Amino acid sequence: MNARTQTSATLVPISCILLTLYLLAALSYWAPWVDHDTAALRLNGQDLGEFVKFLPGFGSARGPFPRQLFYLPPFVCSLGLVLLSSSPTLVYPRWLRVGMLGVALALLPGLLPPVWGRPGELFTSEFRLQGIALGVGLAVVLAHAVFRQGPPVLLDAALVGLAFVALIPAQCAFWVIRPRIWAAYNTPTIRLGWGLWLHITSWAGILITSAVLLRKAIRRHAAP
Repeated sequence: MNARTQTSATLVPISCILLTLYLLAALSYWAPWVDHDTAALRLNGQDLGEFVKFLPGFGSARGPFPRQLFYLPPFVCSLGLVLLSSSPTLVYPRWLRVGMLGVALALLPGLLPPVWGRPGELFTSEFRLQGIALGVGLAVVLAHAVFRQGPPVLLDAALVGLAFVALIPAQCAFWVIRPRIWAAYNTPTIRLGWGLWLHITSWAGILITSAVLLRKAIRRHAAP
């Protein structure tokens, strides 16, 4: 078995693990982060971006952090799937790469509030950042072929950076706002949802696996 065959053999499990983790990360955003026996009182990642506006001391334009942090996970997940599908080193068949682009496109509406009004609201100050991110995400999906020409080391480094961005800000925002959510519900039946834990484990897994992939790319790049 030559070096190239050995490299491909090690990239197959990494490719499968990364794709599985990205799909789990996408699922975690729409799974309950705040759980309750009553379905109407459950909050997923998308709900939190709007719910926090109604908490005491937190409005649409003020608060301890920008509420748009809760919209980072689907945006980053979309970008990450584009990079996975465009990676020249990861082992995916063509049909699966196309499917990954489709999922990346389907994730972008997650940047919008759960209850949406008129498209013109994207240009208002409250939703402008989400509108810009939506446009950027769409442009990245359409320009996916460009990323295939990039150095593998840069693509792998981008995957590591994206995992940080998807994991840390949203989690920090949640744990900062958690006491206010519990106070607002004021009931012992509220609890942390499984979507929150899936978000942590899936993005942490993506971070670790992407770091392994980056290390391999650096070794290949440094090899004579």
